[in-house]
Amino acid sequence: MVKRIARAGVFSLFLLAAYGALCQSGHPSGDLLQGLQFDGSNSPQVQRQETRVWPSLPDAPSVLPPTQAEKFYTFIEEAGSPLILGAVGVNAALMRETEPGGIGSGLQPSLTALYEVVFIQKESSVFLGKYLYPALLKQDPRYYPSTSGSFLGRTTYAASRIFVTRNDSGKRTLNTSYFLGVLTSVAIATAYRPYWARSTSAPFKTFGSTIGSDVGINLFHEFVPGIRRMVKSHAPKF
Repeated sequence: MVKRIARAGVFSLFLLAAYGALCQSGHPSGDLLQGLQFDGSNSPQVQRQETRVWPSLPDAPSVLPPTQAEKFYTFIEEAGSPLILGAVGVNAALMRETEPGGIGSGLQPSLTALYEVVFIQKESSVFLGKYLYPALLKQDPRYYPSTSGSFLGRTTYAASRIFVTRNDSGKRTLNTSYFLGVLTSVAIATAYRPYWARSTSAPFKTFGSTIGSDVGINLFHEFVPGIRRMVKSHAPKF
């Protein structure tokens, strides 16, 4: 019963926060409907094509500021990505191997219980870091591929997007919305766990594993589209 109430409270908090962030926009409902139309105009593939014409400069003031709907679309797309579910599974398995204590009964936590905790932390991190805080802090949560031609340059760029992002004006800035999202989600996950299952090291491990998995997701966004195009171009045609 306590877990159900806690879970309902967390989801209710997210819904209230989303409504409040949408109210920050002058016409949120219109932008939201426009952004959620299934015409592919806000898809990452179209955004990559559009952004490749921009020069690889630290700032890009000519970039159109993202709407609230585009930020919400970014959250929806990443929250339902198989990459997130895979990252949750890996983090839960690592937690089970490194933590001696458990959630619920028994000395060893069950993988299902750990998966539930990590899932709540990861999804809340995506919501806060990809939508709520970017909407409040006027930052762009979308990933823009590198225009570098070298493997090392693209790898470094993808990893650095954890620390550097763009604001709504297109200028480079510290990715405060992401770090606030991770820190808040870690606090939510810690509060969700029973007090006897908490440890002082668990939040730091969760924080580090979240950043590590997000770097991997950025690398996926950077290289996989090109790999797909290469495979498709060499696929036999019947």
